Amino acid sequence: MSHRECTYCPEPGADVCVRMHVASSGSGGISVFAHAACAEQRGVQVLYRVLPERSEVTR
Repeated sequence: MSHRECTYCPEPGADVCVRMHVASSGSGGISVFAHAACAEQRGVQVLYRVLPERSEVTR
């Protein structure tokens, strides 16, 4: 199970990215994650869905 925290609730396992904060220095940035259902309830557009980690797929 993913340990990404949802920005809208206290449960782990966020499965979508809803926002990205890009660093001005060009060194990547910070992604903000949520559960798809939490984002949908708030009308927040999903940028991309997070794929399961390799160990999650082989279980």
